[in-house]
Amino acid sequence: MSAAVRLLTLGGTIFMTEETADGHARPDDLAGARLVASARYGVSVSTHPLANVSSSDVRPHHLRSALELAREAVDAGAQGAVLTHGTDTLEESAFLLDRYWDREAPLVLTGAMRPASAPGADGPANLRDAVRTAVAPSARGLGVLVVFDAQVHLADQVSKASSRSVSAFSSFPAGPLALVHEHDVQLLHRPLPRRARLPGAPMDRLPSVPVLTAGLDEDLGLLDHLPPHELAGLVIAGVGMGHVSPAAMPRLRRLLAGGTPVVVATRIGAGGTSTHHYAYPGSEVDLLEAGAVMAGLLPPAKARLLLQALLADGSTPERIREEFAAYAS
Repeated sequence: MSAAVRLLTLGGTIFMTEETADGHARPDDLAGARLVASARYGVSVSTHPLANVSSSDVRPHHLRSALELAREAVDAGAQGAVLTHGTDTLEESAFLLDRYWDREAPLVLTGAMRPASAPGADGPANLRDAVRTAVAPSARGLGVLVVFDAQVHLADQVSKASSRSVSAFSSFPAGPLALVHEHDVQLLHRPLPRRARLPGAPMDRLPSVPVLTAGLDEDLGLLDHLPPHELAGLVIAGVGMGHVSPAAMPRLRRLLAGGTPVVVATRIGAGGTSTHHYAYPGSEVDLLEAGAVMAGLLPPAKARLLLQALLADGSTPERIREEFAAYAS
């Protein structure tokens, strides 16, 4: 009989300890093993270590392995899967995995803000809550979820809101999806139906899509030194509702005329991009008329991953527009 939950581990702060000599946190395989062994899950859990790395070192091949192992587990009878992950890029991995997760069972990501050796370490509670969510009847069909500080977040909406607090994650615009209870999760709202998933799994290497940030006296001059053939696409973290300086527009028009997709997000944390409020040079209307795509509610990091995943799948410009239109604000 298979375990109720498959626990896959990629490390992160949850699997780190602080060195007594300098107080710095570093990966510790023994600490991770002790945490997994000592946690009180309430259900049967089997563990598969994938790596013990910081989240800045997580690569698409790690996520591909996690996706394949999670699929195998639920196909063999597991009620769900949990993946531990560092918090710095956890929202990005959750979002990318959700492009491909095509099972009814939940795939739940969690981690910790305090090392395993720290007083008040939050890892054990987060891990327990992630396992509870993975077997929760109300979590089925919701895709990839992030569980942190007893809250459940949708992969599309979650973001890291604090670099220090144990309540590190928040969701925009609807807030957390649910609260974790002992035998189920309490839904706070009903999400919209999930969009169709991409086939397969992430490539080991995603197409090259840099993110450039707009701002005061920033005309995206770096584009003059980036050969267009080396860019599969480009994401702009625009100001306001998705704007750039007028002087940046000739550079973006050259890229777009050459067939390079350009997606414009906003560097602002709430509100998303617009399609119609402003029509001055460098505004969203000007960018749309030049052929750019607006990211809507997606922040720049997630807009980049969606564009990369679509390009890897061979998507046409029309499909790219359609997929981003789902996040219009």
